[in-house]
Amino acid sequence: MDDIPLIFDPVTGHYHRITRAGEALLGYLDGTRTRDDLVAHFSRSARVDQVRAEAFSRQLDTFLAGLEHGGLLEGTERADQGTGTGPGGKRFRTSMLMPRVVLTRSLPTVLEPVARVLRALPARLVVVLVTLGAATGYAFGFHTLFTATPGLQDLAGPTFIIATGVMLLIVLAHESAHAIVAQYLKVPIRGLGVALLFYFMPVAYVDRTDAYRVRGRGGRVLLAMAGVLSDGWVCGLVGLAALNSSGLAQHTATYLLGMQMFLLVVNLNPLMPSDGYTALEAAAGLTNMRGRAFTLLGHAVRRQPLPEHLARFGTGARRWHMAYALASVAYGCFLAYAVFHTIPVTVDLALSMVGR
Repeated sequence: MDDIPLIFDPVTGHYHRITRAGEALLGYLDGTRTRDDLVAHFSRSARVDQVRAEAFSRQLDTFLAGLEHGGLLEGTERADQGTGTGPGGKRFRTSMLMPRVVLTRSLPTVLEPVARVLRALPARLVVVLVTLGAATGYAFGFHTLFTATPGLQDLAGPTFIIATGVMLLIVLAHESAHAIVAQYLKVPIRGLGVALLFYFMPVAYVDRTDAYRVRGRGGRVLLAMAGVLSDGWVCGLVGLAALNSSGLAQHTATYLLGMQMFLLVVNLNPLMPSDGYTALEAAAGLTNMRGRAFTLLGHAVRRQPLPEHLARFGTGARRWHMAYALASVAYGCFLAYAVFHTIPVTVDLALSMVGR
C-alpha cells in the first residue's frame, strides 16, 4: 500500500504494516535460525561493535514480539484467531462495536462481467463523468426537495413505508457500487452483509479489507467514495420523479429525498466508520487511524501500557488520536440519545399511516 510493505495473514484475513527493515528481516525467519543466530549473523555482516549489536538485539526482540502478538510466528496464535474473522470465516462476527452478518460472498463472480467492460473504458474520463453526474444529481435532488415538494405535514398514507422499501434497494445499489470499483481494481470484496453500528443502528456494508492491496491512494479514495457517487445519480433521478409526479408517487419521492440527505450526512461523517472517514484515511495515507485511536483510549482508561507500535507515537500524534476517539465516543452517545428521543415521533408517524 503506497509502497509500504504489509504482511497478510490468510488465517485471520488481517493485514499488518511493517517497516522496510522488517520486510528484509522476514526472509531470514525460515525456521533454520534462532534469535541468537540472527543477532550474530547481522552483527558479523554489518561489522558492528558490541553496543550496536545489543541495540539490534533489543530491536529484534521487539519485532519478534510484535509478530508473536499478531499470531504470525508458527506456534503462536492471536487472541481473536479462530473466531471467524478471516475471508472465509463465520457469517456472524463483531468488530469495532459493529456486529456483522454476511449475506453473500458471491458478488465478485456476479460483478466481474461489469468490471471487465469498465476496464476497457478510459479510467479518468469515467471518473470525471461519474463525479460530475453525482454532484449534479445531489444539487438537483436537494433543490427539488426544498422548493418543489410538499411539506412533511402534508405527507400521508403508506408513503413512508414504500419509501423505506425503495431505500433498501438504494442502499443495496450503494454497496454494489463499492463492490464494482473493487472488482474493477481487481481487489474483490469478501462479502456483502448487514451490520449494527454501535449495536443499535442497522447499516449495509461490503467488506473491502483487501483494498490495502491497492498501491495508489487515488484508487482507494475512489473505492471509498463509490457509494456516495452512486447515491448522487439516484438522488437526481428521484428529484426528477418528485418534480414530474403528484399524489402518492410525489410523496414517496419526497420521503426518499429526505432519507438520501440524511444518508449523505452519515456517509460523509468522519467521526464514524463511514465512507468519508475511509476516503480521508486513504487520501492521507493513514492506516487504521480509528482503531489506533480507540486502542489508545482503551489503554488510557484501563491504565495499561501501550503496545509497542503505539508507544512510539509522539506527543502530538497521541493527543490527536485521543481527541478523535473522545469525539467519536461523544458523537456515538449523542446519536444514541437522538435515536431514543425520536421513538415517540416514529410511533406517531406509524400510527398516522394506519389512520389512528
